[in-house]
Amino acid sequence: MLRLTILLAAAISTTSCASRIELPGSVLPPEQEAAAVEGMGAPEPWRSVDATTGQIADAEGLIQLAEDFPDSASVRLRLLGNAYRDDRPDDVLQHWYWLMDRNYSLGHQTVVQLSAYLASKGEQYTEGVGDDLRIAHEATLDLLRESSELITAVPETIRLPEAVLRNESNGRTLVTSIVSRGLFVQDGGANWREIAIADAGSLAGIALDEPRGLIWIGSGVVDQTPNPETAFRGIIALDRITLEERRRVPAPDGVSISDIAVGPDGTVYGSDPVGGGVYMAALGDNAMQTFIAPGTFRSPQGIAVRPDNTALYISDYRYGLAQVMIRSRVAYRMRAAEPMLLDGVDGLWLRGNELIAVQNGLDPQRVTAFELGQGIGVIASQRTLEYGNPDWKETLGGAIAGNSLYYIGSGQWAVYEGGGVFIEGSVVEPAQIRRLQLVETPPE
Repeated sequence: MLRLTILLAAAISTTSCASRIELPGSVLPPEQEAAAVEGMGAPEPWRSVDATTGQIADAEGLIQLAEDFPDSASVRLRLLGNAYRDDRPDDVLQHWYWLMDRNYSLGHQTVVQLSAYLASKGEQYTEGVGDDLRIAHEATLDLLRESSELITAVPETIRLPEAVLRNESNGRTLVTSIVSRGLFVQDGGANWREIAIADAGSLAGIALDEPRGLIWIGSGVVDQTPNPETAFRGIIALDRITLEERRRVPAPDGVSISDIAVGPDGTVYGSDPVGGGVYMAALGDNAMQTFIAPGTFRSPQGIAVRPDNTALYISDYRYGLAQVMIRSRVAYRMRAAEPMLLDGVDGLWLRGNELIAVQNGLDPQRVTAFELGQGIGVIASQRTLEYGNPDWKETLGGAIAGNSLYYIGSGQWAVYEGGGVFIEGSVVEPAQIRRLQLVETPPE
């Protein structure tokens, strides 16, 4: 897996690009009325991005990028890094405050580095900054939420678990694996067992197609895939009850499907976060077709389908959220009615009128509910569901079941390198599967 790590140290030294691999859910409840938001204006087209966009390093180009993606912490960090390199203390302070206002933490080492830099430019750049940092830190502490609960753990023998699907009625838990290249099941708290899938690749996204009784899984190749030449690339359907294979649909040559979602008509959508494309397979298709060609998104991740089958919501890990109309395939940038961060989104699910997002590309990591507003591409508000849980290592894939989000809270990507080789000296721990309640309940 390529990982996009949003760290200021990297932004100051160089501009890098990677990606996350994750999973959206697929069982969608009925639509709810969207919130009315005044003054949002007409929908705004999504600016196409690719690998060359990540190489923009001049101030003018980055300023334009920030105008095109005004809710991206990644772009703002690049602006901050540019201002630091070009010795523009006014801009450094401005971008720093922008991030603080959105509860983004730069980390201790970076704060020390920037504080020393500003102090060397005169006290007009340090007066009040210490108090503001203290206030921002206290605000962050107020946001800290350990809302989820641990329900089970994946043993270390299952290497690099990526996503989880949970059946609340019988306690069955399914987990996909990148390095073990398999699907594993735990029935009602029993031991884990592997489900045989011939030529399975690195399995990532998993989604339920409840009307047709199928479980869909994305299969592909990433850097950590052992023996990639033997891996099937595409999507695989299993019987929901027996877990026997029912269908598989290959992706175009060189495409690796990770995140997936199922529309109400049974169409399966999948993203390729490395290649940048989004693909689809309708009922009866023998091969996946291109839905959005590479070049529109840099690293598409989570996907959610509207229950009226008119649009997809897609996360681009570096730049933010998009709404793509299914009929025209035109992409619009999601616009926030209040200050918030829309990038760093790995998993994405639609529940009622809220997009539930796992934002593991922000610091601290968080799970956020974005309330949709009326019109195309409008986010009316947000609520923080979980923030900076100290039990987290890396929040990964999951799915919504009932009123809860089930997800992996302790990713293991950092302990494997190319070909799935274990990095010497690393420590592998059982991967946590956590449950986060999405509906607030009144105290007893």
